[in-house]
Amino acid sequence: MLWKIVMILGILGVLLGLAVTGISLALPIATDGRTSWEEAMIGIIPGVLLLIVAFMMFIVGLIFVLKNRKK
Repeated sequence: MLWKIVMILGILGVLLGLAVTGISLALPIATDGRTSWEEAMIGIIPGVLLLIVAFMMFIVGLIFVLKNRKK
């Protein structure tokens, strides 16, 4: 049961990381240059880090869920 929770948190983290990174990437383009890329990096870097950590959580959770299912 614990690994299912880890897997679900990983999926939610990936979605949150994609949202933060996508919005931060679109911000300089959508504001016609009023937001600089340096300002957008404040959201891009944590978004990518969250995406990587959450993806690893999802993979670990998925491996253990599949491993326990075969028993």
